[in-house]
Amino acid sequence: MKKINPLKNITIGTIIQQKFLESRMSIQELSVKILCDRTTVYDIFKRKTIDAERLLLISQALNFDFINEVYFEKEILPEKPQKKFIALEIDEEVFEKLNLPDDFLKLVQKL
Repeated sequence: MKKINPLKNITIGTIIQQKFLESRMSIQELSVKILCDRTTVYDIFKRKTIDAERLLLISQALNFDFINEVYFEKEILPEKPQKKFIALEIDEEVFEKLNLPDDFLKLVQKL
């Protein structure tokens, strides 16, 4: 489970405004989708906090998961080592002489 970072200094209104501008939606369109008037939308852009119900409406309207993306810490996964792939063309006679395990041979023969 992701942890909430309580010390993170978030001004949610600024982040909402940024996503709103990226959406190219009008203030009127957003206000209709989040069930408020236009002046409330401008007020939201100035808020440091916001109630969860309103944030969920805004998330749906702007197609952005504010709760997970803004409030939860990201899990940093260790970098996986790079794998190298090679392809060899082998005559069937040579392939049979390689003494490969039966499971591997069955897999390759299906390809």
